Amino acid sequence: MASSTINTSYQNAGVRGVPDFQVMDTYIDSNLVAGAEPAIQQPKRILLGDSLNLAQFTVVGISGGKLVPATWNATVANGVKPIGVLVYAAVSGANNTTIYGEVFLTGCFNVGENDAGADSPLVWDASFDTLAKKTQWAGLPHFNGNPNLLFRSRLQRDAS
Repeated sequence: MASSTINTSYQNAGVRGVPDFQVMDTYIDSNLVAGAEPAIQQPKRILLGDSLNLAQFTVVGISGGKLVPATWNATVANGVKPIGVLVYAAVSGANNTTIYGEVFLTGCFNVGENDAGADSPLVWDASFDTLAKKTQWAGLPHFNGNPNLLFRSRLQRDAS
């Protein structure tokens, strides 16, 4: 385990030995949702793509009938349109036929306050490198086919 800076309120804190924990968790302020409507519904199980290691809250789409990270492309037909947000981290092997991802297909999700996604826990493919690209998909049926899936900034002008 890596060490971290631990602030203490007394002198010589290490005199009596090393505590049983070696690393303190780091908490950051982030908000998954940007609004109450449309409401987040129960997640759906969708078969994961092959050889994936996806983090919790990855923005996902469907390619080849399987769940993969969504990707942006100026030509909409060449990208993988966002269909939802992965609820839990998931790992699949080659030729996956048994591992499913739990996906929120509806909701108003927070993309963050800037291009880097500050204030948001969503994990985007690197091709979504601007706030404009992330919010372009918001509720437009011709992009993601689901007007009940919104991506907005909770702190910017497009917040609900």
